[in-house]
Amino acid sequence: MATLTEHKQNDFSLLVEAAARLAQRLHQGQVDKAGMDYFSGHLTAVAAKGRTWQEQVVGYLHDAAEDTPHTVEEVIQLLEAELGAPITILYRDELSTALHLLNHHAAADRNTYIEAIGQNPLATAVKLHDLSHNMDLSRLPHPTRKDYGRLERYKQEYHYLSKNNDCTFNTEVQQIS
Repeated sequence: MATLTEHKQNDFSLLVEAAARLAQRLHQGQVDKAGMDYFSGHLTAVAAKGRTWQEQVVGYLHDAAEDTPHTVEEVIQLLEAELGAPITILYRDELSTALHLLNHHAAADRNTYIEAIGQNPLATAVKLHDLSHNMDLSRLPHPTRKDYGRLERYKQEYHYLSKNNDCTFNTEVQQIS
């Protein structure tokens, strides 16, 4: 069987479309903090910010291993099944690495998670898109103190990742009283 994504530009759009269909299926019935459908309210917004097909694919799938019973390896296999063809090993590894890094359950703590993301350009780009969407509190009808506290953490993470430096990350945030 021929692999898809071997230098054919329209293959990349097929891969993005397959990722969108898979994300919609995997996150069916889930809602975001605003009570909106998770696929159309969050994942589509994150993917739409992607400047490359890789950022778009990972944007759609970045929460699949966190918020569904599937591992990253299973998500990649499901993506290939949705696509109807295997993904070249180079692209498969690139997507898999970013998805692993974006799964906060795989990290010892939040600081380690953010620092690891900062070492991978694809994971960094998608996390910046994710944080950008999450920081928009206008999508919440009645933001709470907890939402504002989370916003401060997101701002620090965004700043760290956008600088993409080698410093260690510290999420100590002042509590809003």
